[in-house]
Amino acid sequence: MATTWAPRPDPIATPMVQNVHPHRDPVVTPVMRSVHSDLAEQPTGRNIPNGPPIGSISKRLDDMLSTPFCSHIINYEPPRGFLVPKFSTYDGTNDPFDHIMHYRQLMTLDIGNDALLCKVFPASLQGHALSWFHRLPPNSVGNFRDLSEAFVGQYLCSARHKQNINTLQNIKMQDNESLREFVKRFGQAVLQVEACSMDAVLQIFKRSICPGTPFFESLAKKPPTTMDDLFRRANKYSMLEDDVRAATQQVLVAGRPSRSNTERNTKPSDRPKTV
Repeated sequence: MATTWAPRPDPIATPMVQNVHPHRDPVVTPVMRSVHSDLAEQPTGRNIPNGPPIGSISKRLDDMLSTPFCSHIINYEPPRGFLVPKFSTYDGTNDPFDHIMHYRQLMTLDIGNDALLCKVFPASLQGHALSWFHRLPPNSVGNFRDLSEAFVGQYLCSARHKQNINTLQNIKMQDNESLREFVKRFGQAVLQVEACSMDAVLQIFKRSICPGTPFFESLAKKPPTTMDDLFRRANKYSMLEDDVRAATQQVLVAGRPSRSNTERNTKPSDRPKTV
């Protein structure tokens, strides 16, 4: 008598939340659901043809659920109505300090909620950076400071090298450079400099612009106290400089003889000369 073979229930396809380890975070991502769906269609007890063993896939799925958070973060529930911001995800190739700053800026309304900062941070990672996060030891992260230091330490080699303040002394305003263009160039250079005295930056800036200009005289009479004050006053004088340049251009155009007048004055008369 023939026996009908029926596939046994696939243990991998059962909900992962039912057997959660203490160091596992019961959150299943769409990618994981897709992988589980693909596995559910495969015959039970067999390896996928030309693919990795089922046990290897199961281990990778377990690793994807692993979390370094302590229990108080794992069990934390975000506020009702909270929406995860749209981050520029980090893959390990850019400056980690920039990513921390970007992350905290988008989470600024919840900056005092340490558990929420930790819980949402993996959503800002992708690729190798996300894999690194899931490989962190269980119970190794109890606050966002721990997580930030571990993250920056891992990708410190991708951080931009900060310049010494002495590099600013090489920046000089060119003769044909507008104040607006120079301020923009100087401001971008300041962002590349390591932490330094604001007074030193202001002194270097004043020595970098052309002496004798109205803006130079203004800085000499009343030195700015902050970079914000410096750039605000620079913008004011940039607008004045633009107005002077536009007025000068109009004077040059008005003083230039028109083509019709020039042709009228240079064209020989067609009338016959009186003998």
